[in-house]
Amino acid sequence: MVSSVRTWLVAALAAVMMGWGAVPASASQKGGKAHAAPKLVQVGHRTFWECSSKTTSVLIVVNKLTLHPGDVLTINFVVRNQAAVPCDFVAPYAGAAPGPTSTALQVGPCGSMGFAVLDNHHRNVWPGVQTLNCPALGFAQLHPNATVSGAGSWAQVRPRSTTRVPAGNYTLLVDGHCSFPLQVAAH
Repeated sequence: MVSSVRTWLVAALAAVMMGWGAVPASASQKGGKAHAAPKLVQVGHRTFWECSSKTTSVLIVVNKLTLHPGDVLTINFVVRNQAAVPCDFVAPYAGAAPGPTSTALQVGPCGSMGFAVLDNHHRNVWPGVQTLNCPALGFAQLHPNATVSGAGSWAQVRPRSTTRVPAGNYTLLVDGHCSFPLQVAAH
């Protein structure tokens, strides 16, 4: 599973960087006309902590947009500093704080990049309102032309629960800017 996600992430990154555009989840036809499908990949210039949106490229990839029982949504990101100077971002410490930061970045409530899952009434079902005990975080430098990457997941459950959310339409909001339409299927 991890290998296939990495393969998909590398293929998507190569496609976007070579100018092939975003990768659609699927294509549909109605009345003989092709309609654009929601995309599994979003790329653009965005602010990443103290890295300016003018010089920072962000690629976000999800593994699927329709979740069946037992499926896990995986979110991957790659950030590249295209500036001539380093910029700072937040990362967990590797071991004791203060000290060097970890290169294993995460997407989530305690991660370098956050995400939320909203129901069709725009209520936050993940991570929701909860008290978190995050690891020690510190600033790390993203050097010119360097990249960092990370991953996170959602198992279709509410915080502190093992019960699956009801079937229906949801929105994945990554880092407050990139939204992906999700469908949690009944079967």
